[in-house]
Amino acid sequence: MLVLTFCVYLPSLDNEFTNWDDEYYVTENPLLANPTLGALLTANLGGNYHPLTMATLALNYRISGLNPASYHWFNLILHLANTALVFFFIRKLSGGRFWTTVGTALFFGIHPMHVESVAWISERKDVLYAFLYLIGLIAYLRYLVQRRPAWLVATFLAFVLSVASKPAAVVFPLTLLAIDYFRRRPWTPAVALEKAPFFAASLAGGLLTLVAQRFVGAVASPHVWSPFQKLLFASYGTVMYVVKLFVPVGLSAIYPYPNPNATPSAIGPEFYVALGALAILLPAIVYLCRRVPVVLFGIGFFFINLVLVLQFFTVGQAVMADRYTYLPYIGLFFALTWWLDEGPGTVPGRLPLRPAIAGGLLLLLPFSLVQTWRRCDVWQNSGTLWNDTIRKYPSQIANAYNNRGCYSLDKGNPDAGLADFDRALAIDSTFGRAWLNKGTVFAERSVNDSALVCFERAVALMPKSYEALNNRGAIKVRFRDLAGAVEDCSRAIAVNPSFRGAYTNRAYAYSLLGEFERSIADRRRAIELDPRNPTNYLQWASIGSTLQQLGRHREAITQYGEAIRTAPPGDRRLGDYYLRRSRSWLATGDRNRALGDAREAARLGAKVDSTYLRQLGG
Repeated sequence: MLVLTFCVYLPSLDNEFTNWDDEYYVTENPLLANPTLGALLTANLGGNYHPLTMATLALNYRISGLNPASYHWFNLILHLANTALVFFFIRKLSGGRFWTTVGTALFFGIHPMHVESVAWISERKDVLYAFLYLIGLIAYLRYLVQRRPAWLVATFLAFVLSVASKPAAVVFPLTLLAIDYFRRRPWTPAVALEKAPFFAASLAGGLLTLVAQRFVGAVASPHVWSPFQKLLFASYGTVMYVVKLFVPVGLSAIYPYPNPNATPSAIGPEFYVALGALAILLPAIVYLCRRVPVVLFGIGFFFINLVLVLQFFTVGQAVMADRYTYLPYIGLFFALTWWLDEGPGTVPGRLPLRPAIAGGLLLLLPFSLVQTWRRCDVWQNSGTLWNDTIRKYPSQIANAYNNRGCYSLDKGNPDAGLADFDRALAIDSTFGRAWLNKGTVFAERSVNDSALVCFERAVALMPKSYEALNNRGAIKVRFRDLAGAVEDCSRAIAVNPSFRGAYTNRAYAYSLLGEFERSIADRRRAIELDPRNPTNYLQWASIGSTLQQLGRHREAITQYGEAIRTAPPGDRRLGDYYLRRSRSWLATGDRNRALGDAREAARLGAKVDSTYLRQLGG
């Protein structure tokens, strides 16, 4: 089972980072370079609060920097561990039923809907919270058997750590109640008191999550969708999750909402069909299986672990997502595979459930193996991911075009990037990220007027976007609006004090204003935020240049030394750094070292005046 799961996920191990949240969590996250306890406990990244997840990503960063291999290995190892934990959990929950245990764990491991949680580095929170969640459930089952308080304490600790990995774990106490029902545990005041700390911790975790989501605007305004529309979306998501359990086709990184300006009558018929099907089938199944606890438990487990993402609160930017099924599918697979261990006479109404379910799962097995293998390759990089999404939903998802455009920029194709940003804005003219990225293309081409217009629009749409503020500040420097540049960069820093780019841009503006001490302080802060940044040598050199202007040559020599030590071999600036350090050596009266640096500068291709060499005795 574990070997099979490992094999189908092999294609994910050579995948790259994507530009969908990976930049927030890893590639542009200075927290990973300096993961202090205080920073981990207070960080709000991408609208989520999960300090334990960030700690594991920081561990990956310490191991391999920005090499994605260790991150993918870590995700896959956690998924394999989760598959094993599902095995132990179901075996204990079911009383050792063989096919129930094997079937649930196997399909948990290989189902294509789970690829997103494993192959996407940003979904480390999914596999990590599930790992701790399952440990908590196993500990709780031991508590029910042994009644030892230590097992209940272990359950609570696992739950808290799970919430610290992903706030979706706040439903854990409801899952405990579902287990109590399945085990026919009587409801007493003692049981209620036992659960009180769990619900208190859930409330705290939920409040932290809502604050984090609202901070970045991930919770849609309550006026965007009516209560009836939200009911339609929740029904559609529920039905499609069940459909894709049996027929996992058409999987996508994003499943878009209908047009937000659509009236209820303009929303597609599939949403109404889903509402009708759910309204008829769910009560019918519950009624027919009212004396079959396994079915009710399985359905309950599914809904308990799915309810927070059924879009009643409109969290996120999609009507459904593959990753949301990572834990909930355990309940459905448990309810299905239970019948594989039942004899013909034990099935209600003597229905042929066992052969039907066995046949269906046998068909699903090879299909899942192939689909999971292929889906891992979809997550190869940002290009493959967004091409796949756009192919399935052409001209519907602005973010897909925007992200593909960013990938084109990274690959040195700004024309393709600009075309995709325009497509994104054609879908949604209020998409601030697309305006920001379009402005970046114009800025790189020095089309400054157009860049400023785009950045102005981006700031108007995203007033708390530190990137938009920083970019507008950088373009203001080109117009010599230095006070405006400092103001924008300072606003960006106020929004995100760990944003390195705003410090470097403000440092440049300060240097042009003659505020050298502030310029030096900002550049030092930029280096401190990301000590392993490969461009830090530019900051060391700029500090050295500023110190030279202040006449502080011995300090300048030290800074140029750092720039020379950390610059990549063959960098065209190295000769200039040696020449500048040579002049500082001369200013301190050390002609020998000044001459040595001047000769090295000439060797590296810098233009060294012959008069200067003669002055040094060369």
